[in-house]
Amino acid sequence: MFIDGFWGGFIHVGENLLKDGRLGFLNRIILTPSHHRVHHAQNPLYMDTNFCNLLNIWDRILGTWQPEDKNIKIEYGITRKMNPHNFLDVYFGEIVALWKDIEKAPGWKNKILYLVKPPGWSHIGDHKTAKMIRDEFLKKYTLT
Repeated sequence: MFIDGFWGGFIHVGENLLKDGRLGFLNRIILTPSHHRVHHAQNPLYMDTNFCNLLNIWDRILGTWQPEDKNIKIEYGITRKMNPHNFLDVYFGEIVALWKDIEKAPGWKNKILYLVKPPGWSHIGDHKTAKMIRDEFLKKYTLT
């Protein structure tokens, strides 16, 4: 727990300490500041990726692994508009948005699906999940 906690702290401040943040050969094994930048990005390629805290093998196994592409500038944040100066919106805004979706959904089945489907899912299909957005991005652009 100590190692995991220490490393979690390091990857958050490591971005400011290490410009590249890739850490050589360790980049293939553990989560680095570079990988963590990707986790906090709202770019289509990077959405919903790099969840691990120490060993990136778990992201590789679960299909959520994404290395940073030097040609894509990181855009931090989430996809919905929020007030960064409002504590309640920052910490509870997503829960409130989910609750509103659940309230509007017809029938119990759709209400429950909002709880188990990926973020962005909609019972009428008017929203896009991160996977849909990423797939559209990959069709349009060739990455290096």
